[in-house]
Amino acid sequence: MQVKDYLFRIGIKTPPLPSLQALLCLQDAHMRHVPFENLDVLLGRRLNLSINALFDKIVTRQRGGYCFELNSLYGALLTEIGFEPVPMMARVWLRDPVDIPPRTHLVNRVKIEGKDWISDVGFGGRAARVPLLIEDGYEVDDGDGRIRICKDPQFGYRISRFQDGVWSGQYTVETQAAIKADILSGNHWTENHPDSHFRHGIGIGLFTKEGRTSFYDGVLTHRGQKTRSRKIIGLNTTLDVLKTEFGLAPSLSSQEQERLAQILS
Repeated sequence: MQVKDYLFRIGIKTPPLPSLQALLCLQDAHMRHVPFENLDVLLGRRLNLSINALFDKIVTRQRGGYCFELNSLYGALLTEIGFEPVPMMARVWLRDPVDIPPRTHLVNRVKIEGKDWISDVGFGGRAARVPLLIEDGYEVDDGDGRIRICKDPQFGYRISRFQDGVWSGQYTVETQAAIKADILSGNHWTENHPDSHFRHGIGIGLFTKEGRTSFYDGVLTHRGQKTRSRKIIGLNTTLDVLKTEFGLAPSLSSQEQERLAQILS
């Protein structure tokens, strides 16, 4: 992997020395330059989680991805810089699932000066913008509100965000290292299962200094000091939004254009 090319992709000139401050800067830069997006899943393109394929997609072709792609490649970058990231599986609790959700999220655990931190660049939504200390009761304001970690009696640790006056669960994470088979299984469910929400509409997000720009269910939203939203209609307008707002210009075949137009209708 060409570290300098990857760092250039996220707006960093030189590799930092491993430290908590470096981890914070890397995570912030990654989330502001590489969008969370599910276009390939919607288009029926098979995802390839090899580091070479991910580097080609995210760095060379200037695309984004979702957690299994983003955090896998990000973990490889951290390793090259001198960190020792460990992948961990998580269960997503957004949208208040009735049943226990499957393990369909991937994060990285990084040890710094004897303490373990979660560094996650692939959650989407109101994800934590800073590394999170894996410690019961840990709470931090990431500039987008309060986030806390508490031990969960069944599922390891629970990450929650305080919004609308209540603590809202984001995901629970298991602290043991995830093996490759579990990562591939989680990705397979997320990519292919009919219940996966990634298969039912465009979901794109990119963080900014002030907040986050997102495109979900045909609505473009700029969240910052003020929140502005507008409905996006039609394939050409959507493709323009992808390019101007998120830097995404995927090459689409005629069949893929038709498929995307059907999704948007």
